[in-house]
Amino acid sequence: MLRNILAAVAGYFAMAAVLFALFLLLWLTLGPSRAFEPGTWEVSGGWALGSVVLGLVAAYIGGRVCAGVAHDARAATILIAVVIVLGVVTALMPVEMAEGPRPDDVSMMEATAGARQPAWLSWLNPLIGVVGVWFGSRRLRA
Repeated sequence: MLRNILAAVAGYFAMAAVLFALFLLLWLTLGPSRAFEPGTWEVSGGWALGSVVLGLVAAYIGGRVCAGVAHDARAATILIAVVIVLGVVTALMPVEMAEGPRPDDVSMMEATAGARQPAWLSWLNPLIGVVGVWFGSRRLRA
């Protein structure tokens, strides 16, 4: 059982690392002018679509890492449970967002702190994570 817990932890950390790297690349690709709606802190449709795709990729990789370390399929179940719980908690947490118009040039850290994403995206993230982990860990269930 300890190995399954460690596999879930390894999968989660892999997801987090991959998400950080992929979102950094997305930010460098889009920049603030295409990551946000003009003059606002609302994320653009391109950013929302990109975050769905990148979240799925990261969750898949997390599932693969989990499957590589795991003893059996319970590790993937643990990782899926963690993704659901943390995703729902994150969606329920109130977030302080930047006020007023967005400057033309903002850093990634400022953008992360001030961005306003649609509520549906916050609730979709746990589902994206579950689907990605499930597909990434399917070797455990075969």
